[in-house]
Amino acid sequence: MEQAVSYMSDGLRIAGMMTIPDAPATGPRPAILILHGFGGHKNGVQQQWSHRFFSDLGYVTLRIDFRGCGDSEGKRGAILPHGQVSDVINGVEFLRGRPEVDPSRIAVSGTSYGATVAVYAAGICPKISAVIAQGGWANGEAMFRRIHATPEKWAAFTELLVKARAAGHGSDMTAQRYDIIWIPDRLRQNIDKTSILDFAIETIPETLAFNAGDVAAQIYPRPLLIIHSAKDEVITADGSIDIFRAAGYHGDLHILNGVDHFMFEEEDGRVASIIRNWLARAMPA
Repeated sequence: MEQAVSYMSDGLRIAGMMTIPDAPATGPRPAILILHGFGGHKNGVQQQWSHRFFSDLGYVTLRIDFRGCGDSEGKRGAILPHGQVSDVINGVEFLRGRPEVDPSRIAVSGTSYGATVAVYAAGICPKISAVIAQGGWANGEAMFRRIHATPEKWAAFTELLVKARAAGHGSDMTAQRYDIIWIPDRLRQNIDKTSILDFAIETIPETLAFNAGDVAAQIYPRPLLIIHSAKDEVITADGSIDIFRAAGYHGDLHILNGVDHFMFEEEDGRVASIIRNWLARAMPA
């Protein structure tokens, strides 16, 4: 059973889609909060794959639009990571209040930007029981330096950053998606037409200063699964390695060849097997 839901986060209405498995249950179920990537939304292909996969395993799922994205309230395209962390924590509280959900067993699963937000949220919110982070990073500046790796690219990004800092919070200035986080042309088909392409310029310094690695060690001893493409052309695998290191080498880290940054939509059996087996140990349904 799938139903549209919403909850409040810092005075903003956050839109979500909740799925309750069809199979009968003897009591409240564990739940997984599904987080989209940079400027995405709850109905992206990776989010659809995640909710079907988790639901088939017997988990309640809630996939949300972060503030400023999709159907949620908030300034369109203002991707402010600490605001997204609040959206996660408030989403967990929403799930804890649902009769179908076991409040002691709520995980978060995020892809890309959502993976980084998931790690940070779990680091500061002990009510999160487990974390799945695919394609994330630990340090904002390190992430941007790896994306804009040549002197020419870094100079162009630095110029954009200077403009963003001069404009300040709340400016009407925008920046184009691929000037912030570059994606090779052949992978841009994974960004659907309803995703955000122009972002509030304040997104840039806010993201650069966002370091999930600062709190990753606080996830211990809760289960942590980190997955990354070995040859990721968007966010390099160093990002997930940095998370693992910052978490005190806690959890499970998988670096996979043969998949790309958008692996949750590739129907790769290895990815499904890793997640299925990990959940069976970490938070069985």
